[in-house]
Amino acid sequence: MEQIELENNLKEIIELYKNLQLGINDLVNWINKEWKHRIILDEFLDFIWLEKNEETRYIAYSRIANLKEEPLILYIDKSSFIENKIEKIDLSYKYVCDFHSEIQAVLISVIISKKLLTPFYIEIFKWVANVWLAFNWLFLPWRNHIINWINKDLENKFENDTDKIIQFLSENNLFDLSYDWEEWDRSYSALVMENGEYVSKSYVDIFPNEIKIIVEELDIFINNLSNLEDEIYNAKENYINYLTNIKYALLEKDTSKLVEKWSKVDEVWMDIKTPFQICHPLEFYEDKYRKAVAPEWDLRIQNTVFKSDIKKNILNMYEAFYDEIWIDDFYSSYNFSLNSIKRVQLYLSSPVLYYSSEMTWLFSAQVVPNDELVTKMYWKKIFAFPEIVLQNKQKAPFMKIDSVIFDSKLLKDYRKILFWNNDTFYKIYDILTIGHEYGHTLWLDFDTEILMNKKTWIFKNIEEFKATAWGLVMYFFNEELINETNPSTEKLSYNIIIDHIYRCINLLKYRETNEIEPYYCESLIHLDILFESWIISINTDNQITINYNDKNYKKLQKVYTNHYTKIINIYLKKIDAWVFLSDYTIKNNWHYLPKNLEIREFVEYYYNLYKKIWNNLDNISS
Repeated sequence: MEQIELENNLKEIIELYKNLQLGINDLVNWINKEWKHRIILDEFLDFIWLEKNEETRYIAYSRIANLKEEPLILYIDKSSFIENKIEKIDLSYKYVCDFHSEIQAVLISVIISKKLLTPFYIEIFKWVANVWLAFNWLFLPWRNHIINWINKDLENKFENDTDKIIQFLSENNLFDLSYDWEEWDRSYSALVMENGEYVSKSYVDIFPNEIKIIVEELDIFINNLSNLEDEIYNAKENYINYLTNIKYALLEKDTSKLVEKWSKVDEVWMDIKTPFQICHPLEFYEDKYRKAVAPEWDLRIQNTVFKSDIKKNILNMYEAFYDEIWIDDFYSSYNFSLNSIKRVQLYLSSPVLYYSSEMTWLFSAQVVPNDELVTKMYWKKIFAFPEIVLQNKQKAPFMKIDSVIFDSKLLKDYRKILFWNNDTFYKIYDILTIGHEYGHTLWLDFDTEILMNKKTWIFKNIEEFKATAWGLVMYFFNEELINETNPSTEKLSYNIIIDHIYRCINLLKYRETNEIEPYYCESLIHLDILFESWIISINTDNQITINYNDKNYKKLQKVYTNHYTKIINIYLKKIDAWVFLSDYTIKNNWHYLPKNLEIREFVEYYYNLYKKIWNNLDNISS
């Protein structure tokens, strides 16, 4: 098989994957209609012991098709099932794993029977799936141990005071350590209780049976690849080196060596540049305190549905921003970020096989690795999943909360973006989502996150805002050029603002979801700017309405640029993240609220409404 034939066959594999996903998404049609397909929704509800009605069938659809846990958690929290909440959530995970494994087995079977790939890459598909089974078995013990036990215990001991918890962990040397014995910004270990005290241990010590099974599967995977050749990309040794280093990292018992071992995994992973990307534990939002890296395992294949224009626009603007700053004062950061932008690898992809922690969240986009010392030498990869994101949005049912919280024009215009013109959606995705991922690479030095996390450990709570704001400011700076080269994207600026407003409001629902608190904090900062610029306001029905005109749009551009310039200076000077976040928020018990009283009132109103009607479907069909 020649390379051109294999890459053409990738298109067929992606079509197979899309059709399987469409079949899953079609479950939405049977939430409030009787048909044989409803048996899947009802089977799920029986499996987790929930009654059957429109609301619970929506929960079943959302959990199976979109992998979302929030609707189920919300339902349990307001029902009489609170005492066995974790059990029901765990059962839902087991059902979803089994359901998707059967579908992915069909995909692999068709690939093999039609000989769409070389033997080497067929083996990769088969054994990513086999290792997956072992990773799936690790996730629940991992989450129940760290999130549902250790973190809850810490919260009880310190009355939900994050600052006190971080101080305790630091004073007792309970963070993983970096190469120079400094506290690291993530953990590859977990805490256990021994003789009444917390002790840090490796995953292999805490989850020995689960790690043993993963390693056994990895050994077979490595051995099988050793007996084959990659005649297309000549990447055999890269894959074997990568899988071998994952095994070594999983087996490491010395917690002082874990950061080094997993950094090596990132290093060798960066050498794999084929359309077949096997991804390992990459992100760590699940653990609020020690940022323990969650079990993650998937296979992404390249799927170029459009040509991204972001990089060239970013380079132009990055240099322009630095013209306003004395570069010599921050030359290390300037050079580090500039090299990151130039050498980043962008993969528009489809996540055809996905497992473990990924059975609890939706794909959107990602920039990795998180390790900035690795980035300094090997740079980063950005993954974007535009086609599956659009497909999921188009299939999702309309929700009652949207029609209550947004005025009718704003909501109608947002839905036009999803259904009228895919090119418009992809252009917005390129600017806001891929731009967001590139935004993560900017204004950094190799030690920026560590220093900005020193006191409060809330770097991520401003980093997500910095990334999204970059996408917007980059568009404002290059608007004329972008609009000229994309004449079909009529009213692009208006559509970008509509999409941005909709996303910001919907992020407010994560107020009490610790693992993704950074996105909630991001939304509070955005709301402050959106209200300041008068681009949005609250009407007499307590709805968000858009006030888009030339005057307000120009003001929005100016206000965003000013606030973005402010955060740049925080990053370049490596000041603690709270200095920036405290300008927009206050800490109320264990969650954040807007400093602005008008915005705070709206945020409280939204969240109370969300808890009441989030699972309610809107009967409007368009």
